[in-house]
Amino acid sequence: MKKNLLPKTASQRAIAGLTSLALVAGGLTVMPYAGAQDEPAEPVVATAEPNNDAAAEEAAPAEAAAPEAAAEDAALPEGAAAVALANAPQLLKEAAPKPTNPDVKGLITGGTAAGSEVDFEASGLKEGDKIISVGTDSANWLRHDQSVNALANDRGEVAIRGVLIPADAKSGDPIFFTYLAKEDGKEYEVLLDSKVTSSTETSNIDRYAVAKRTLPSSLYQSAFDSSSNNIFVTRRSAEGLYSIYRLDATTLDVKAKTDIYEGYAADGIALDNKNQVWATNFETGTVSVYRQSDLTHVKTFSKAPIRGATSVVVDEKANLAYVAGEGNEISILDMNADEDGTGVIGTVKLDGFEKVASLSLDKQTNQLIATSGDSADPQVAKVNLADGKKVERFTVKGAETVLGATYDPASKNIFVGTGGGEVSVVSTETKKVVATIPTGAGTLDVRYNPTDKRVYVVNHDAGTLTVVDPVTNKVVSNLAVGDEPSHLSIAPNGTVAVVNNAFKDSGVDQHVDEIYTFKYNAPTPPPQPKPSTSESTTQKPTEKPKPSEDPKPKPPTGSQDLSSKLGKYRTILIAIFSVLGLTGIIAGAVAAMAHANMIPKEWLPPQFR
Repeated sequence: MKKNLLPKTASQRAIAGLTSLALVAGGLTVMPYAGAQDEPAEPVVATAEPNNDAAAEEAAPAEAAAPEAAAEDAALPEGAAAVALANAPQLLKEAAPKPTNPDVKGLITGGTAAGSEVDFEASGLKEGDKIISVGTDSANWLRHDQSVNALANDRGEVAIRGVLIPADAKSGDPIFFTYLAKEDGKEYEVLLDSKVTSSTETSNIDRYAVAKRTLPSSLYQSAFDSSSNNIFVTRRSAEGLYSIYRLDATTLDVKAKTDIYEGYAADGIALDNKNQVWATNFETGTVSVYRQSDLTHVKTFSKAPIRGATSVVVDEKANLAYVAGEGNEISILDMNADEDGTGVIGTVKLDGFEKVASLSLDKQTNQLIATSGDSADPQVAKVNLADGKKVERFTVKGAETVLGATYDPASKNIFVGTGGGEVSVVSTETKKVVATIPTGAGTLDVRYNPTDKRVYVVNHDAGTLTVVDPVTNKVVSNLAVGDEPSHLSIAPNGTVAVVNNAFKDSGVDQHVDEIYTFKYNAPTPPPQPKPSTSESTTQKPTEKPKPSEDPKPKPPTGSQDLSSKLGKYRTILIAIFSVLGLTGIIAGAVAAMAHANMIPKEWLPPQFR
């Protein structure tokens, strides 16, 4: 049953209206964000439990006070307060279910993040139909001035600009709108294909050193090489031109570039410890290898093409490469094979998968994580490469799709991007979803950073990089990464790289995307106390202690012990004698008063009479 969350009194509603009215009125770039670095991390959102019992309990008193509110409804506020109340977004009152109309559609543009201002459009209406509300089941986001003239035109369309989603809107709540049909006078309800997502407001950006560079549009993936401090980026343009860039990982200066016009290309990317770049070709299903130094082509695995090849990861210890593609299997390549070698030498079967959307490898535990993408039964799989490629599959309940995923070796949990604005945390021990963390619209890629022990999440639609503490499953930072971020990678030193598909106009007849890097500035631990520099501690073990120039006789050890013991009991003895002395004084005074007939002698003990 819906709760009546309206303020109790008319005066309270006027104040709320005034508050709402005031709110409504109101190349290379290195960016070390400034700010107070000693401030504690405040989570943008902190949700690990899907229930909201606390909110329901808080709403109950408001419902109980409804008669009081109704009594004051007759006394309407006047003047500015009345205007503010009329224009303020109103909370929905309890009502019976409304009929729906499948021919009527609604659309919100500009995202659905809490605290954001968006545009709403409806179509399929009849001329004269009126939009009454847009929002969730607990709140109408429209102000009075937005809904009063929200009438469908002769094409059956309505457009309302500047709809403010409340900052406290709950992530994951479905969005709908209601309209009043002119023809029959009934109210109809239409559910949108959208849900509220987490706020895009940044937080704790001062904890990171940030660099940014623009590159020609259609960037795809990136990978770090720790030995050379380089970062490699793949690009595939709409014109069919593929490129690989080698950038300085610190400055993001372009150090080398190759344009690929041949049949082999570069989509997904990985690096090995032999100074080679491994890249997939989605269209041809091949995997090609390039030299890191000059990006020249070395070989292409063209036998037994891997249909829809996307992600590739390398297991350098076993000299094997794992490739994701269409179908329910992961393909295995021998990294030492020649160009005309055997190609695919084996597969890992993933029952229930229609395709493998992404791969990630935790090198510490040798766990390979695979996701099923957009499927009827969203799943994530863990392949134990250290144990004969043993496969465990986990159903991600509540998810519509499963995209990027990563493994946290400490908690043994898998963090899964669901595409719907949240990350599902799957326990590999209980095989259940143990937490759901709102991060931002379009959760896409997810990676665990073993250096700072954080989970990083790319939110494609929100344009943010969300940082999660895997111990508490709470958001600790939210970082801006431009429009449509699509992939992230992590260097051995903890630097995080994000590429986006911003498609910005560069002003020189070319559109560009962006690459960001983030390096966490960990708090400096307090200095350790310096060891004593006295002569006794600085002498070498073989040296004999030198006699003092002015030796003084030392008291015997027994006297030292006695002195230390007396010192411990001195305070106790003083207290005891003080109490005894005070007691004697009081007793003497009372006896004197009795002998002076000031008090009866019978009051005294016999020994004092």
